[in-house]
Amino acid sequence: MAKFGDKPGSVLVDLGLMPTAPDSRYPYLVVTGPKVQKCNKQGLPGKDEIAALEEVLDVTGNFITGVTAKVLAGTLTYDCKRLNYYYVKDTTGLRNALTRMYSRSFPGYGYNISMSLDKEWTEYKTFLYPSDATFNWMENNKLITKMKEGGDSLSKPRNIAFELYFRADTSRSAVAAFATAKGYSTEQLMNAKATNAPYQLIVSKYTQVKIDTITVMSTELKKEAAKHHGYYNGWEAKK
Repeated sequence: MAKFGDKPGSVLVDLGLMPTAPDSRYPYLVVTGPKVQKCNKQGLPGKDEIAALEEVLDVTGNFITGVTAKVLAGTLTYDCKRLNYYYVKDTTGLRNALTRMYSRSFPGYGYNISMSLDKEWTEYKTFLYPSDATFNWMENNKLITKMKEGGDSLSKPRNIAFELYFRADTSRSAVAAFATAKGYSTEQLMNAKATNAPYQLIVSKYTQVKIDTITVMSTELKKEAAKHHGYYNGWEAKK
């Protein structure tokens, strides 16, 4: 989930494409999909329409495969639209072919079709692919969801411990001082000789387990650790 301007949107993306992006075999970007027939005030479809929209996208994807080689990079649901992002080998005749397909197979739906040359896969790398901030939010949300699924109501505050590692003791000391100034307590200092970042630091803060709170704390610690050539290794909050 993300916010685009003043409206929310949902992005599904194939993260596995990043190591080989851009793929020179597929230089063209095609963005296409149906308009939502019934959407809420935020521009998102109701649950009862998601399956119908997915059917349209499935048929569209199969249709494009019959016309040109393609890679599905992601899907955007936003502003009463559900759009697939394809990188394709060739767009010759594709717009007219898609227009005919929508008109014949899904006459009840409006639709979007846009095509552009995107040799560097810029749209994938800078729009669909999550930023560092989004990745951080995703990691935190995954942990919080797991806690709730395990029966933790998260109603009570507790110590939230963050783990960091450094190459040098001086770097660890600098981040420990930063954390102390921000109201964290130092939980643990340990050394592990067998790693390339042997200086461990665990700091904690007593607070509620909330996604916004956790994201602010993990973001500031991650950024500070990176300044000192260290890395952030997650958090935990025991009952």
